[in-house]
Amino acid sequence: MPLADQADPKQLPPNPFTLGTAPYDAYEHCVRLEQESGWNTFTQKPRASECIMVDFTPTMAARVLGHALRLAPSDAGRNVLTREIADCQGDPELLGGLAHLYVYGMIRVFYNPKGPTPSVSTNQSPRLSIEIAANAPSHPPLATTRELQRLTLIRDKNCIFTGDFDFSTDPAVLRAARTSGQSPIITATNVAHIISQSLSSDIGGMSLDARRKFAWASSAAAVLERFGDFSARHILGSDNLNSPLNAFTTAALAHMLFDRLDLWLTPAQDEDGNVIPDNYDTRVGFRSVSFDDGTTIPPPHPRLLALHAACAQVAHMSGAAEHLFELYRDMDEVSVMTEPSAPFELSRALKALQLVSSSELI
Repeated sequence: MPLADQADPKQLPPNPFTLGTAPYDAYEHCVRLEQESGWNTFTQKPRASECIMVDFTPTMAARVLGHALRLAPSDAGRNVLTREIADCQGDPELLGGLAHLYVYGMIRVFYNPKGPTPSVSTNQSPRLSIEIAANAPSHPPLATTRELQRLTLIRDKNCIFTGDFDFSTDPAVLRAARTSGQSPIITATNVAHIISQSLSSDIGGMSLDARRKFAWASSAAAVLERFGDFSARHILGSDNLNSPLNAFTTAALAHMLFDRLDLWLTPAQDEDGNVIPDNYDTRVGFRSVSFDDGTTIPPPHPRLLALHAACAQVAHMSGAAEHLFELYRDMDEVSVMTEPSAPFELSRALKALQLVSSSELI
């Protein structure tokens, strides 16, 4: 879905769930929180002003949770969120903490506002325990960013969104395209990562009560696993994020839009409403490539793409996308740090660091 089609943050729609069911009750908690004008009693607690989670308004927190209930990529993920909302028992502080986790523990790992994904180090990768690693299926060898680009270009051939060819494309392929009536455009392509940020980071910025309540959220991977209903560790194995399962070939503009959650892929369906494997509604189709030695370049994993799409839509409908853009935009140059905006810029930069590195209770 292109940027021009994005919806501005908007009020939660009428409850879409069946009256008397758990999802209906959970959604009603979100609707009530959306009407709150402020955090009230919570912000009167000691050190509440230090909790980054209060930067969310109750309205934004409610919309994150409500739209996530509506757009969950699986029933299992929706059921998990339903239980988590119910366990908050209407407490605004805990609901705010839960929304904070979903934005900074899950939506954030798909959000990369700084352009092409840099080389991803192994400490950014989902890690396997010794026991899990011993029983996990085998995965392709660890790939560098350059090697990943080579593999995805072999598999995808060109930008999956525009069809543009890379500068390195074999001239014979270009001649064949022209012979078939195409007018191939040649550009520099990038590797777009679906998950582009660390899954190992701790999530800071919550109040003490919220931190205690959601002690299970020890890392971004834990949040992603509960809502996405899959383990990134099992999908990517001991590899880092540079896996063909987590990447595809794209031109620069489409890459930027995808990384900013302004573009996403949703599965294509046949006439009977059945999902067509590895095909998406923007006429994007993926394939696997096998070699004589038995190795295979697999297509991007559909569950990663489904969760990216859900997070992108939740981010825009709730207002979290704008919040993330403001928090993670480039810091002003040092030359302007003596200007009146300097305290705000420094505070914003420190918050961004605290959100994904803090392991201390507030």
